[in-house]
Amino acid sequence: MTTIHFVRHAHSPWVPNREAERPLSERGHEQVERVADILSNESVDAVVSSPFARARQTVRPIADRNGVELEADDGFRERQLTDGPVESIGETFESAIERVWSDWSFAWPNGESNHDAKRRGVAAVERLRERHSGESIVVGTHGNLLTLILHEYDERFDVEFWRAELTMPDIYEVTFPAEDEEVEITRRYEDSTVE
Repeated sequence: MTTIHFVRHAHSPWVPNREAERPLSERGHEQVERVADILSNESVDAVVSSPFARARQTVRPIADRNGVELEADDGFRERQLTDGPVESIGETFESAIERVWSDWSFAWPNGESNHDAKRRGVAAVERLRERHSGESIVVGTHGNLLTLILHEYDERFDVEFWRAELTMPDIYEVTFPAEDEEVEITRRYEDSTVE
């Protein structure tokens, strides 16, 4: 049995055109300790993260507490909507998201469709399962990509889940049992202070 704890990054201020460098906010830095505490009873064999700063900063304390190296995997970076601000294509963030979720094959200029982003994320999951079979892994990632990955195993994880249920931060434990058994998905993060 392989277990992956997907961690959506903690709070990060929006900084236009700085997607990869955006750090955590002061509140986000406080939240990461809560994330690490929730997973403190887990035996963690590996910690892998999106290369984006806010994801790495969120799972760094887990790697440190478990004495493991924090690895980066570009497959877990956030989905790219377009190559610049969505306003440059005449959209708002909400309308741009609505379009890609209503047509899974549609992509904005130099962006990823839902199909493409999901394929990239699931391929990263499969690489982890191969390298860390039977182990417990923590993955630092992003909301939209996390939703697409979870959708691969359970279709109730959709755009409405992303909008209404997924918090920042959040933790979803996915257990991959023997081949003939279903994947189990459990939410691990509970914090009434999350907005």
